[in-house]
Amino acid sequence: MALRAAAKILKNYRLLGSILYVTIEPCAMCCGAMIQARIARLVYGADDTKGGAVRSCFSVLDHPQLNHRVEVTSGVLADESAAALKTFFSARR
Repeated sequence: MALRAAAKILKNYRLLGSILYVTIEPCAMCCGAMIQARIARLVYGADDTKGGAVRSCFSVLDHPQLNHRVEVTSGVLADESAAALKTFFSARR
């Protein structure tokens, strides 16, 4: 949804030079969307040991056959990100 909204504002699906900030390591589908959107950099907090596709379960963004590279910064406010996610999902249950 965030990528789609940004593309609408920029009137271009390619988000060249954009930085995406997220609380948890993206899944494979999100990594694919970042590649298609040409996101320049990903910054995320907590690793996702069950479905993370940046480094925890898979390394989608590092695949040698991809025509685009996303710079990755991980672990930014990792404890705070994990706590926010736990609080959010605890309230939903």
